Amino acid sequence: MFWTNTAASIIRVSVRTPVNLSTLLMVVISIAAAFVMSFAATPVVKSFAQRVGAMDVPKDGRRMHDHPIPRLGGLAMFIGFILAVLLFADITKPVQGILLGSVLIVIIGVIDDIISVKYWVKLLVQIAAAVVAILHGIVIDVLSNPNLFSEHLFLQLGWLSIPITIIWIVAITNSVNLIDGLDGLSVGVSAIASVTMLVIALLVSESNVAVILAALVGACLGFIPYNFNPAKIFAGDTGALLLGYVLATVSIMGMFKVYALISFAVPFIVLALPIFDTVFAFLRRILKGQNPMKPDRGHLHHRLIDMGLTQKQAVAILYCVSIVLGLAAVVLTTSGAVKAVLFVLAFVVAAAVGVFIMRSTHHARQLKEKALEKKEPVPEPKTAENKLRVLSVFGTRPEAVKMAPLVLELARRPEIESLCCVTAQHRELLDSMLEVFGVKPDYDLNIMTQDQTLTDVTTRVLESMQGVLEEAKPDVVLVHGDPTTAFAASLAAFYKKIPVGHVEAGLRTWDRYSPYPEEMNRELVGRLASCHFAPTALNADNLRREGVTKNVFITGNTVIDAMKYTVGDGEFSDETLRSIDFEGRRVIAMTCHRRENYGEPMEAIFTAVRRIAEEFEDVVIVYPVHPAPTVRNTAELFLGGAERIKLIEPLDAREMHRLMNKSCFVLTDSGGLQEEAPALGKPVIVARRETERPEAVQAGTVELAGVTEKGVYEAMRSLLTDEKKYARMARAVNPYGDGKACERIADALLYVYGGSGKAPEAFAPQTK
Repeated sequence: MFWTNTAASIIRVSVRTPVNLSTLLMVVISIAAAFVMSFAATPVVKSFAQRVGAMDVPKDGRRMHDHPIPRLGGLAMFIGFILAVLLFADITKPVQGILLGSVLIVIIGVIDDIISVKYWVKLLVQIAAAVVAILHGIVIDVLSNPNLFSEHLFLQLGWLSIPITIIWIVAITNSVNLIDGLDGLSVGVSAIASVTMLVIALLVSESNVAVILAALVGACLGFIPYNFNPAKIFAGDTGALLLGYVLATVSIMGMFKVYALISFAVPFIVLALPIFDTVFAFLRRILKGQNPMKPDRGHLHHRLIDMGLTQKQAVAILYCVSIVLGLAAVVLTTSGAVKAVLFVLAFVVAAAVGVFIMRSTHHARQLKEKALEKKEPVPEPKTAENKLRVLSVFGTRPEAVKMAPLVLELARRPEIESLCCVTAQHRELLDSMLEVFGVKPDYDLNIMTQDQTLTDVTTRVLESMQGVLEEAKPDVVLVHGDPTTAFAASLAAFYKKIPVGHVEAGLRTWDRYSPYPEEMNRELVGRLASCHFAPTALNADNLRREGVTKNVFITGNTVIDAMKYTVGDGEFSDETLRSIDFEGRRVIAMTCHRRENYGEPMEAIFTAVRRIAEEFEDVVIVYPVHPAPTVRNTAELFLGGAERIKLIEPLDAREMHRLMNKSCFVLTDSGGLQEEAPALGKPVIVARRETERPEAVQAGTVELAGVTEKGVYEAMRSLLTDEKKYARMARAVNPYGDGKACERIADALLYVYGGSGKAPEAFAPQTK
């Protein structure tokens, strides 16, 4: 009976009541002070985040938001927390360790929120912060013995105390970071865990620990009004890592060291939600053969969203789970293990029933939606006598390259009457593309004028399309991508109540001004279209996140189809290109023309290019200069007269693809070239701040260099000097197509509008 008597005495000694009133007052003041400082600092931090580019851009299916949001909110919480601790806590040696470690965590978090940091770098900093805490006396040196039948109440860890402490701190720090997937989730769960620990600290008369936890609670509460859905600012890695680190270290200081029998259980119960989610995520990824450190969309909050819940509902459920676990920890502290276990079991049963009801409701709603879809009228099957009339509308060089093979594919289908309308938004460049593919337009709007504005293009296309639509009477209008032609033609078709099919749908940067005006054109066409041809699965996910779920087809990109017509070994027609020694020189193909790069960005890009040409004597840079006066004048000023930089006239698709095929790599701010060059096994450096084609970055075919002189120069130089990097990028699998996109689009059109009854299989890139 020795251990039972000892346990009883320990619990009686540990849980002292009543709570000291002066401690309670200090706790309330600490919460209030941290709240005010955190709340006041958040708008300032938000403005700072926007200035330094610390923005969370939703470029993958894991993210729940649909536009860029600042993500340095943890800095505001840190300000509130650390000032409240310095003002009201007793700055003992362990507290010094927590504060110093927090500073390290916040520094790496801020850097990661501004410029992405490799996971192993963050891991090393977390270990360093854990070591700082250990050096200041925050160590798990004793644990209660989980074997209740043993005569030994405690497990003396000895030398194991150091690695176990490091593992605990690093694990909890990362677990809080991993649940940071919904608005208000990680901050709210951390606040609930902090309140639980605060209550337990008060029960065991750990006044200094209580004040520290009160500061953390206040910092969370001051920030969370800005973080609730829809969030105005995210905590970011700065906040998630800070919360995890403080919870981990304070749990050691306040619970592992206070309790005997229950010290093993209480911290795990309080932090059970992030711990379970993290362990489950790692096991899931390992079993699937994936990198356990690679983020995915399988966390608890993602699964709740996939069950049909809104963000607010999912967060509310996880808050309830955290509250129940916190109450269980308090029950365990005050009433013993049996009541705590019964309490948790009752909650588990209730949660299981709730999940079953939600899943059943969601399933019933899905069946109802499918039933409604089946009631829609089925189109009359199209035949050679009763053809589907498809009008393809485009007006720029990139559109022509990608739409011409589709126009030809549609013309080959006996069930389709393929009509072609060009707006000539880019007159000369467009005509050269049409000649390459042998496409003769049925309608030519010829809208281009000198120094035309976006308003000019929009109004002329909109007015001219009215007559074309009245005469052609198409069953469906096809537009491509993001030019102003695509938006205006879609709007004209919408006004006539003619369905719109959007080729190359779903590309997003989530920044409406980058690229400008293309990003907003894409979104507007996406709202007007009734059929969406997404090149990749990620593009389709983007559409689904915007509520577009019907008639979405993953087709691959038509530019890969176009290359079957253009890539060859013939001679160049351009005299400058014929004079280049492609065998003896490393040739870099370059384009730069986007509006958002006008001014300082373009000047920085050109300066970097000139440095490369001067530094590497075996390099020749070929730049077909866009006809826009701003681009030409800047190119002549910064690149004109350079010995190994060739400024030439724009090339047609055949010549450009041939140039890329003979080049070492490609430097571009174009969207299309990011898809075309990898099909030829050529690495691509993108001179832009972000890309609407993140699949290429993920696949390793593209490197995003930004628009600074340093960024572009270093990216180009590394490809010229690092053979392993070059080989890795050249061998990466192109994620954009297999040359059958046009076939899939034609099949989809007949399925949706022609009553064919057979949908095309989705494109999926092959892996090497």
